[in-house]
Amino acid sequence: MTTARMPFPRDPRDHNNDNDPDTPQDTRGDSPADTRPDTGTDAGGEVVAFPTGRRTDTPQDTRPDNRPDARVDTIPDTTRDTRPDTQPDTDTDDAEGPVAVPELVEPERLTWSWAVGWRHKARRLWVYRRRYAWNTFIVLGAWSARTVGWWFRGAYRSVRDFTGFIDDRQALAVANQAAGGLDGRADVDAWLRARAERHRELHDRRKVVRSRLALPLVLLVAVWVAARWFDQVEVVRALTAPALLVGWVAVGCWLVYYGRTVTAPFWPSFREPSPFPAVTNDSVTTALLATGIGQLKELAKNGRSPVDVIYRDDAAGGKVAETIPVPGVTTEMLTAKAVVIAGAMKRPPAMVHLSQAPTGVPGHVEILFLDIDPGRTKPRRFAYLGKPVCVGKPCTIGYDARNKPVRWALPGSNGITTGTPGSGKTAYLLQLACLAALDAEGAQLWLADFKGMGDYDELERVAHFYAADPDTTDTARRLRDALLATKKEVARRRVTLTRLKREGSALLDNNAAALTDRLARDRRYSMPWVLFIIDEVHEALADPIYGKEITELLRDLMKIGRACGLHVEIASQRTDADSIPTAISTLPILRVAFHQNGQPGNDAILGTGAYKRGIDATAFRRGAEGSAADDRGSCWFIGSEGGQPVRVRTTFVLPDVKRLITTAHDRRTKAGTLTGAAVGLIEQPEQAPAHSALDDVRTVFVHDEIALHGDVIYRRVATRHPGRWKSQAALMAALKAEAPGWKSPTVDVSQVRPADAPNDAGIERTRKGIRLAHLQDAITERDQRNG
Repeated sequence: MTTARMPFPRDPRDHNNDNDPDTPQDTRGDSPADTRPDTGTDAGGEVVAFPTGRRTDTPQDTRPDNRPDARVDTIPDTTRDTRPDTQPDTDTDDAEGPVAVPELVEPERLTWSWAVGWRHKARRLWVYRRRYAWNTFIVLGAWSARTVGWWFRGAYRSVRDFTGFIDDRQALAVANQAAGGLDGRADVDAWLRARAERHRELHDRRKVVRSRLALPLVLLVAVWVAARWFDQVEVVRALTAPALLVGWVAVGCWLVYYGRTVTAPFWPSFREPSPFPAVTNDSVTTALLATGIGQLKELAKNGRSPVDVIYRDDAAGGKVAETIPVPGVTTEMLTAKAVVIAGAMKRPPAMVHLSQAPTGVPGHVEILFLDIDPGRTKPRRFAYLGKPVCVGKPCTIGYDARNKPVRWALPGSNGITTGTPGSGKTAYLLQLACLAALDAEGAQLWLADFKGMGDYDELERVAHFYAADPDTTDTARRLRDALLATKKEVARRRVTLTRLKREGSALLDNNAAALTDRLARDRRYSMPWVLFIIDEVHEALADPIYGKEITELLRDLMKIGRACGLHVEIASQRTDADSIPTAISTLPILRVAFHQNGQPGNDAILGTGAYKRGIDATAFRRGAEGSAADDRGSCWFIGSEGGQPVRVRTTFVLPDVKRLITTAHDRRTKAGTLTGAAVGLIEQPEQAPAHSALDDVRTVFVHDEIALHGDVIYRRVATRHPGRWKSQAALMAALKAEAPGWKSPTVDVSQVRPADAPNDAGIERTRKGIRLAHLQDAITERDQRNG
């Protein structure tokens, strides 16, 4: 290829690994990104200048990368190895199905890292010897400059801290402060006591310092006396100079460490050169011209580049190229060519992201070129490990290409999630369920799983409603009952919200009859946020017995339940109108698309024409054989009505589900918000109970009894009203539902068990039970609430 035919030449060092068939496949993990400066010159050609009025390229940042996430698992392959493929080392916990592991055969052992790793590393060291030398020089130079500053700061800190310890500056401030009392009058006695205490403390501290300084001096004198006694003075003199040198070096190292920046890593980070072409003005211009857009070609013929400026984005871990607005070129025209631009830059599509610039000018586009293939790195862990959760406010579900958090907002919205099996859909739903479960004070979880494979078993401990029977008809029946109960609950909430609006309650925002986070956490009204997840919803809608009724209930609830705090999240592998009626699929505002099989499914969830605009969920990689790249967990996310789709990599919650649910169960037990399935009430009643649990329990307290154990209460209630309550847990759940302000109906009760106790009659025991005083308070609260 000659210079005349290459109007935008590239640096030959940028592609010496792209077309070299002798470069072996990279199998090492944790390879840092490139820190070398970019160049736009060709050793054998002429550089074409493009006057734009602004700088057209910015040298790549050569500072050492101190970000904790600046390392990658594997450098992506740019050559094709003819040897047998290695088994990709990727996590498969987030897959929605088993992953077949091929049987290991003898020839495959030759590709293992322990067999070829040292040869591969030695070859790369030789091929990239100049880049490694440059990177080492830059990294060590920058680190050396920082250590000089740390040394001076360490010396200052050591002197300051030592003098502060000797003089006990903190006690001095306390003593001086004690001299001024209330109303400006001096408290002389308090000041004298503080001063005496400070003098004693100073005496003790100086005694410690003297003892620690005297000990080395005594040792030196002892060594010198011993040398004179044994006539070894010359030996001691010969060892004195090396000892002093070692001591000075040790003190210097300690001062550097003492003065270091605590928030930054101490040791320098060496980053390996990137195997991808450098992001320069010429290379990006060539990629834009490869799109075939005529206006860009005309601009290049006139000697101008469509690239405005290139700058480093350390937060994203790559470079951003901004284009100039060209008449006739829209943002959609460029985003639709994202795959073409990625191919021209010799990067997978996951490493190239096009978005509208903040100016909002059509055609002004930001193109992000990542240094690291996200499909070769592990996703981030769940964002709320050990942190409080409030689903009344947007919660982080993942991160976009610029490494910015993407929020999921439950209030006032419904959601639909689609994706092929194993794309990460179930892991995403588990993440949402964990968010609702961890909000013990303000959220309630309802869940129906028509897959019936135990993916959500851990959540039954904290869910108000849980149905995951392998028999889809039984699950559909229970879902129908739960939807009926939800519809009645929504009706009750609408009445309460209307009354609060009429009263001008401060719990509402702008006096609108819509649930607020303050109101959801007020125990007096019992209206927490409700997250209702239905996985594989197409099975419910297609049920021959209950499908039609479920369809009507879902449509009604998704229309009227939003203002009352109900969020319905439906998920399915299918997006066609036969599986999910349009009357339901068009209602959700939050739309999430994991890997799709084709354009119809892509556009059905992301909007008509999304595929042509470059919003392509079919391009997500699924860890094909021979490739270590896997985009499972990546999706297109629309987070608001009329919002723009954003490519998101969701956080990974599967390894932490058990720990999170245990924490959520403990929080809900402490807060007294375990209800429904979490306390053993499996079936949701089709209608409100005809009898009051509070009144039934009150009638079993006879004579002068002030407390009873739970099993005694249930036995007496079951004797009086056989079959009214299915179990003791159901009775307690009904008590809690009827008196939401009663934090915990059962407490520890120590008493001699009555004669009609199921066991241990006449023996003193301490068990969970109900005290009559607490029961009376709950009845009074109910009567006041009902007027």
